[in-house]
Amino acid sequence: MAEGSPSRLDVWLERLSKLAGVLLPITVALVGGLYTYQKDANDKALRQAEDQRDEKQKQYANLTALLPLLTSGKRSQVRAGLEIYTSEAHARQAPTDLQQTVSQLSDEFPDQAGLVQKAAEAGQQQQAAQCKTSPGIYIQVANSTEQLERGKTLAKLLTAASIAPLVQGVQRIDQPPRSTQLRYYFSNDNDMKAGKILEELSRLGVAPVAKSNLNRGYLKPGCAPPEVFELWIGGSTPLQADGSVAH
Repeated sequence: MAEGSPSRLDVWLERLSKLAGVLLPITVALVGGLYTYQKDANDKALRQAEDQRDEKQKQYANLTALLPLLTSGKRSQVRAGLEIYTSEAHARQAPTDLQQTVSQLSDEFPDQAGLVQKAAEAGQQQQAAQCKTSPGIYIQVANSTEQLERGKTLAKLLTAASIAPLVQGVQRIDQPPRSTQLRYYFSNDNDMKAGKILEELSRLGVAPVAKSNLNRGYLKPGCAPPEVFELWIGGSTPLQADGSVAH
């Protein structure tokens, strides 16, 4: 070996030093990138949690404010409550725990049926956007005491037939469709349930009934089609005393 020439160890150490010089910045960059990614993910999760908390607090505040209005029994206060509920539902901040209460107000205040209908529909849109719905069959009838009572008769007959899902109630509306419709969220499972509902309705004398899909207008992408079925009794085919429809 020539005098002054580097040993193998020196050569190896020199190469290792050069390699470390190349790898160190890459390692630092990777670690820094991973830290930034993790921090961004944590920050995003924290913001989402804060947004959800703020939304729940807002809905709770709306609940405590709206409940006394909607249950006051006073026409002016109920009207104000319905208007506020509709506005908050459009902002996705209505307390939808009151949805059933809202839907039933047309029984006590038939002159407010139009406003009740708008509030209930706005609440339904909010529920669908949040993947929150209350499964069941909801019967919608023309705004009259006679149709309401006949709707309740039909509800009892459907309940006695033990079909699923259960009948949740009857609501008066100002603008029924011309012909009777079963509106629901189309899916394989719901289509089967709709078929059984239509069979039972036909047996009870409620036929024909057209099917209408709620998916496009109400179902948010990513949400599963809920088991919600709306039976809208047509204005040209009102319910008879026995719960059947006029032909």
